[in-house]
Amino acid sequence: MPDIQSVKTTDTVEISFIEVLGFFKRYFLVLVVAAIAFGILGVAISFLLEKRYTAQTILLPELGSSRNSSFFSMALGAGSDPSGKLVPELYPNILSTVPFGQYLLKVPVVDQDNVSYTSLENFMKRDSSQSFLSRLLSFGSKKSDKPASKPKTDIGILSFTMEQERLVNAAKGLVQATVGATDGIITIESEMTDPVVAAMLVSASEKYLIEYVTNYTVSKTTQQVEFLQKRVEEAKKRQQGAEYALQAYRDSHRNTFLNVARIEEQRLQAEYVLSQAIYSDLSNKLEQFKIREKEEKPVFKVLEPVRVPLSKSSPKRFFIGIIFSVLGVFFTLSYIIFFKEKLHKQFV
Repeated sequence: MPDIQSVKTTDTVEISFIEVLGFFKRYFLVLVVAAIAFGILGVAISFLLEKRYTAQTILLPELGSSRNSSFFSMALGAGSDPSGKLVPELYPNILSTVPFGQYLLKVPVVDQDNVSYTSLENFMKRDSSQSFLSRLLSFGSKKSDKPASKPKTDIGILSFTMEQERLVNAAKGLVQATVGATDGIITIESEMTDPVVAAMLVSASEKYLIEYVTNYTVSKTTQQVEFLQKRVEEAKKRQQGAEYALQAYRDSHRNTFLNVARIEEQRLQAEYVLSQAIYSDLSNKLEQFKIREKEEKPVFKVLEPVRVPLSKSSPKRFFIGIIFSVLGVFFTLSYIIFFKEKLHKQFV
């Protein structure tokens, strides 16, 4: 009976460090040439890409509530701000909504060639010469001659066509907002091929954010001010009517000494005093809420104002060249292993 150990054979491929070092020593020059060639190719391709410019602004907001408040404390109301201020962490969500995209599409812009556009939507739809790469990508695409119909919906429900949906999403994607995790500093930036338009969009986004946060913060107080203004006007008319009725009664009963006349005069006098007190009390409350409305307005300090960028932010040719060099080394090494040396067959 043959030995079991003599029947079983194991093919173990052992590769020493010396062999690996010799392999890279033989093909070191090839890998270096491949890295340089692919790096030059990457830099050359980067010249075909459009230059993009990044405009930004940095804001320091007034913190409305504790940034480290837990969910349990917020649920109990311990970590909430009584004035109803928005925390800075929510600001990027404001600049990523559909209403913000609609707002941007209506912003008038001026490009770097000093050409004015009535809105960003017209700027995005402008007739511009397409690059060779974009023509290749759009080759064979068919556009429907029949425009998409806009469905009828109830008031308050937004409804867009496919073209409007694309424009709104493209508009709100032009602006990005970030908030510092520790300091709460807000950075609003926009990267576009036109530096002037990018700066104008950042400025418009800054105004939209400040107005939105301000309106949200003082909305309740503003409603109370509007309510009190109407009540003050009504109280003023009531006071004027009571005063006129009292004086008219006195003029018509000047020489009358009847007790009934005195009772009526006292009633009119009491009505006038009451209306005057109500008007004075409402006026005081109105002034208090006006002061409170001004106090509750959030404060934003501009740390870095918006300016037109002079240097491009992309494409980063050095970074693209490094990526292409790494890819070149990887593909060349794969070709040597699998096709030239056929080392993979030794592991099968």
